Amino acid sequence: MAIKAAIVARKPAGLSHIDAAAMALTGLTALVSVEDTLKLRRGKTILVQGGAGGVAGFAIQLARHIGARLPSAANADDLDYVRAPGADEAIDYAAQDFTRVVSNVDAVFETVGGDVAERSFAVVRPGGRIAFIASGARAPASPRPDVTALRPAVGRDRQHLERIVALVEAGAVRRPEVTMFPLAAAAEAHRIS
Repeated sequence: MAIKAAIVARKPAGLSHIDAAAMALTGLTALVSVEDTLKLRRGKTILVQGGAGGVAGFAIQLARHIGARLPSAANADDLDYVRAPGADEAIDYAAQDFTRVVSNVDAVFETVGGDVAERSFAVVRPGGRIAFIASGARAPASPRPDVTALRPAVGRDRQHLERIVALVEAGAVRRPEVTMFPLAAAAEAHRIS
């Protein structure tokens, strides 16, 4: 297969090709969303919705590396998984209404969609931003004039891939958990996903 040189980067020596592919997939979306779209900075607070997902898990590690404060919402079985990479607070979204637990955040990284996406507007401070990746090709319209709703434009380029490599090599992000399935078990892989 021929690939344009502008969209490839050197694979970190410590990652298998499978892990590197998984890291690129999740990392590009998280990196563009958190750094480029939300412009997260040290000392700011970001709520990461769906923290146990691959993209959100990378985002949690990235936000921790940046020096942000971060609560994250996930299901009860995944709370320790969300805390492990750096969430300051893990919210069980089935048992707690995140809008009653979290408020006045600078940013939300929304990876769930539906009702969670709509309710995320309630927890953002005036002037804050929300990046949506699970709500279709466009961000939902903001019901608040003081909150900006954004849909990250995630592409492939060497600059972002090299940023992921640098984060991996610095130990700022760890490889995602990858489970291999034979093609005959594709239905089971989709069920788990």
